[in-house]
Amino acid sequence: MAATIGVVGLGKLGLPIAVTLALQGHEVIAYDRDSSRMDLAALSALELGPDATSSLHACIGEDLPVRFASLDELLSLVDCVFVVVDTPHGPTFEGITPLPDSRSDFGYVSLIAAVRSIVDAAPRPVEIGIMSTVLPGTIRSQILPLVGEHPLVYCPQFVAMGRVAADLLRPEFTLLGCGEQTAVMVPEILGGLGSAKRFVVSYETAELAKVAYNTFVSAKVTVSNLVQWMAHETGADVLDVFRILRSADQRLTSDAYLGPGMGDGGPCHPRDNIALSWLFRQKGAGADLFTDVMRARQAYVEWLGNAFREYAGGLPLVLLGTAFKPGSDIQTGSSAVLMATLLNQAGAAVTVAATKAHLSTLSLPAGAAAFFIGCPEPEFVEYPFPAGSVVVDPWCVVPDLDGVRVHRIGATPVAYAQS
Repeated sequence: MAATIGVVGLGKLGLPIAVTLALQGHEVIAYDRDSSRMDLAALSALELGPDATSSLHACIGEDLPVRFASLDELLSLVDCVFVVVDTPHGPTFEGITPLPDSRSDFGYVSLIAAVRSIVDAAPRPVEIGIMSTVLPGTIRSQILPLVGEHPLVYCPQFVAMGRVAADLLRPEFTLLGCGEQTAVMVPEILGGLGSAKRFVVSYETAELAKVAYNTFVSAKVTVSNLVQWMAHETGADVLDVFRILRSADQRLTSDAYLGPGMGDGGPCHPRDNIALSWLFRQKGAGADLFTDVMRARQAYVEWLGNAFREYAGGLPLVLLGTAFKPGSDIQTGSSAVLMATLLNQAGAAVTVAATKAHLSTLSLPAGAAAFFIGCPEPEFVEYPFPAGSVVVDPWCVVPDLDGVRVHRIGATPVAYAQS
C-alpha cells in the first residue's frame, strides 16, 4: 500500500532514504532546516541504486514522487514522518585522532529540536519514526516526553553509506522499538521493504541492538586487523588464514569483514563504541570491551604507520586514499586519517591524496617515493608508481611491479600469486 511519507533530516542518510522510499511508490515529502539540502542535486554521486551497481541518481526520473516542502505543509499531508537527523559526537570521538581518556554521550540537540518542531507544527497526531542513532535509554528519557499523543517508533536502519538503497530494500531484519501507543504506518512501510524477520521490541532493546550491531562489526574488523598484524610478524600467510576463517560459516556466521585492510571506520562504528564506553562508565560496569576494541584499532593503525616509515627508508611518504571505505569520499571515522594524524604527531611529513580527485591537483613526488594504500580505489592500486618506489599495501591488492618494492602486509608473494 502506497503512503504519503515525511522525511525530516536530509543529510548523507536522510536524502537517499527519501529517494528510496519514493522509488517504492510512496509519495515522499522531505524537509531539512538547511535549505541547501532540499534538492535532489544534493544527493551524493557515490550513492548506488537498489541494485548496488548503478548510481542512485540514474534512478531518479521526472515522475519520481518526491518533493520538498516546509515542515508545516509536510505535516498537513503525511501519514507518518521519519526523523533522520544527526546525533553527532565531538570531533575527538570520531576515531581519526588518538583515543582520549574522556568520554561523552552523543549530541541530541538537533534530534530534540526536530521532534519538538514536528510536535508543535502537526495539526493532528502523526506517527513519528526515529531513525537516528541513540544510546539505550535516550528515547524514553529525552524523546518520548516530547511527543504527547503522537505514536513514537524507534526504527534505526542498518545500512552502509554508498549503498543505502540496496541495504534498505534487502534488510537482514526489521527492528521496531515501540511504546504503549500503537503505531500502524511506520511498521507497515518498513515491513514492506523486504521479507526479513521483524522484531517488535521495547525502545531500550532496539537502541541497544543498534549500537551493539556496530560493536560486533568493529570487533570483527579489529580481530581481522590483529590477525593480519600477527601474520606479518610471524610469517603466516594472512590470505590463507582468511580463506580458512571464511569457511567457518557455522560459528563465525559470515565472511563479511574477514579480510586484510585498514582498521574499522566510518561515521558510525568508532563513535558508537566510544559512546558505549561512556555509557558503561556511567553504569559502573567493570568491563569495557568497547574501549579495548578502540585501543586495539589504534594500536594496529599505529603499527601500520611505523611499518610504513620503516619500509620507506628515507623516501618521501605518500598516503593514497583516506576515505573510510572504497566507493565513498567520507573521511569521518577513517583509520587512514587516524594514521596520517599519528604520523604527523610523530614528526613525519606525509603527502595525502585523500580521494582519487586529488591525484590531479596534488604535486606528488616525480621520483621514487614510499606509497601507502589507505583506501584501495582502482586509481590508487593502479597508480603509476615511479621506479625505485616502495608500496605498502595492507589490502593485499597491489600486484608485483617491475622496479617497485611492494610490501603486502601479512601476505607472502607465493600465497598472493595463488589467491
